[in-house]
Amino acid sequence: MADTGPGADERVAADLAAWGLGPTGGRAVVGDAATVAEAIARCAGLGATTVVLQPTAGTDAAAFVGWVGREVRPLLG
Repeated sequence: MADTGPGADERVAADLAAWGLGPTGGRAVVGDAATVAEAIARCAGLGATTVVLQPTAGTDAAAFVGWVGREVRPLLG
């Protein structure tokens, strides 16, 4: 799960709680494009070949995917 912008911490916490999960423990990333890119790179460094970024509930999925493509992807090299 990933989110950005004002209220992102609260949205992620609410989604995790709705799923019966506690603090993220690496399950989610909150922050700007650089922070999200760093989390993806950490996963890749641990051997992940696929990383799924799920937007929080109520987030416009198309806008989220657009943001990832425009802002995050270029930071991944």
